[in-house]
Amino acid sequence: MKMGFEPIGLEAYARLYLKSNPGVDRKDLVTRLNNALSAYKHGVRCACGNPIWVIGSAEVGYSCFTCITGEAYPDDDYEIDEACADEAGHRP
Repeated sequence: MKMGFEPIGLEAYARLYLKSNPGVDRKDLVTRLNNALSAYKHGVRCACGNPIWVIGSAEVGYSCFTCITGEAYPDDDYEIDEACADEAGHRP
């Protein structure tokens, strides 16, 4: 079992999301994702101190994966590729 985010481009994620959620406004979704990605790139952190999870933060506010899901580690959950950390834990 791989433990970590599955990188995905923002546009590819938006297509997948809209396929499962056809009633969501595409422009609004992309705006929320871009705002969360910008916050991530500017160092915004979850209240617990961890980096925010861009995809989750676009839906529920700026928080990390664990605080949003209650799970310790992502198990192939998606994250926008620009926000995926390298193996040493540094931002790209």
